[in-house]
Amino acid sequence: MRPIDIDALILNYNEMINTLEYDSMRSAGKAKLNADKLLNLHALVERYTRIKNSEKAPIKKEAK
Repeated sequence: MRPIDIDALILNYNEMINTLEYDSMRSAGKAKLNADKLLNLHALVERYTRIKNSEKAPIKKEAK
């Protein structure tokens, strides 16, 4: 199984978000069409950022 590059995913999602937001600024109809896609992309960026941060967090061990 190939490893997933979370940094590349976040970078690509942010690029897609920027493109859709720019496209939405130019037309009100496009804003309406792009709204659901933007919400989903922002949710994905948030999810992958949380995953990335949890991987870098130190593992806490409980003392017995």
